[in-house]
Amino acid sequence: MNHDQQPTMSTSTGTVCPALTLPVEITSEIFLCCASPTSVTSEIWNPFNNLPVLLTQICREWRLIALSTPKLWSDIHLQFGGRYGRRTGHIDLWWVSFLEAWFSRAQDQPLTMVISNLNHPDPDEGLVTLLDSYRRQWRDLTIKLPFDQFYRFAPNEELPMLERLALDTNRIPRVVQIPITTFQDAPKLNHVFLGRHFRPSHFTLPWLQLTSIELTAALAEDCLECLRQAPRLVTCSFDIQAGGQFLTPVSPLPRLISLTLSGATPTAIFPFTTMPGIEELNLVGRSLSRDELIHLNFFMSRCSCRLRRLRLHFISEILTTPAIELLEALPSLESLELAATEASTIATLFSSLCRQSFLPQLQYLSLSHHRISDGNMRVMFEGMALLLVRRCVATPEHVQLQSFFLEIESEQTAPPPWVRQRLQELVAQGMVLDIGNRRERWT
Repeated sequence: MNHDQQPTMSTSTGTVCPALTLPVEITSEIFLCCASPTSVTSEIWNPFNNLPVLLTQICREWRLIALSTPKLWSDIHLQFGGRYGRRTGHIDLWWVSFLEAWFSRAQDQPLTMVISNLNHPDPDEGLVTLLDSYRRQWRDLTIKLPFDQFYRFAPNEELPMLERLALDTNRIPRVVQIPITTFQDAPKLNHVFLGRHFRPSHFTLPWLQLTSIELTAALAEDCLECLRQAPRLVTCSFDIQAGGQFLTPVSPLPRLISLTLSGATPTAIFPFTTMPGIEELNLVGRSLSRDELIHLNFFMSRCSCRLRRLRLHFISEILTTPAIELLEALPSLESLELAATEASTIATLFSSLCRQSFLPQLQYLSLSHHRISDGNMRVMFEGMALLLVRRCVATPEHVQLQSFFLEIESEQTAPPPWVRQRLQELVAQGMVLDIGNRRERWT
């Protein structure tokens, strides 16, 4: 579209479009609201049909406003290939020129960028040079490149705005002798994510200042090394794929509040660390064994903490007893989520919650049932009704259950009529209930 031939947007009567009568500042704010982080250039084949580039093609006035709003150009996601890549091909010279024009429009704005080129061994040689030239504006940086490309970034130079860093690659050499030092001088850096091929020893980072870290497909020894080097961590997420024979303990981490664990051996670090301040624990992705539940119980006992939020996945019927024993040792718990659980386990939980001393501080309960055919559904529904009636108001023994969620896998199963009637009465009293399956909701 030739913008010089479109001085204004006009109606059929020749009057100026009302949208052009808005003050420039208002139009600019509207543009910023429209160009959300989900509107990124890599989601479609033609970047010129996507925001904010599209705004420069409507009319001359809108083009001028878009080009004079640097914040509109401060966020870009460009992903090629890799496990979650959006596009085939790679970042060639044309895309480097595209990025250069984009960054120039951002002027001195702090930059948020996702740059991924994992499916090609050699992105255009100008890519790293271009990214490096804007290093002082990096604020939220995600880079997924072949391993050797990381050594092309300038080492040991200050990154004054960098707050969040996510790094990934497709493969690395068997032995990495020289760590990457590009990101060590970043006084504001607080969050680091390392992809499945990276290990903490591959980088020199400002560990002492980090408050959040994520590792994927990690070794237990690497997770413990992160905890050892970053004593100020507040949140932590480890996907642990292997334990180790020669693990050494880590000093207590009193500042760590939230811990998420997944992978093949999620509890492998428990015997080697203590987190007296932990308030939130998420064990997700697979079923825990009986031994792992016991290790978790010992870990919580050793921490002597006041855990407030707990999320567990895949608690089967044979693990009901150790799971209930674990919960019984957590009287401070305020929020509980059990995902992919059997009806008998849920029914036992309901029965336990009807006891005065069991989870007296519980306010939020979220459950999901995963079996298509389960002979204990009726008992579960009846136990649910009794629990909700008992916990719908606060008593000297327990607080009020404020929110309850239950998702049923089977579309052929529904609560008995009297249970549904009781649920409607509780909703009318102001209780927040969300109960149903994929086909219908009963509250």
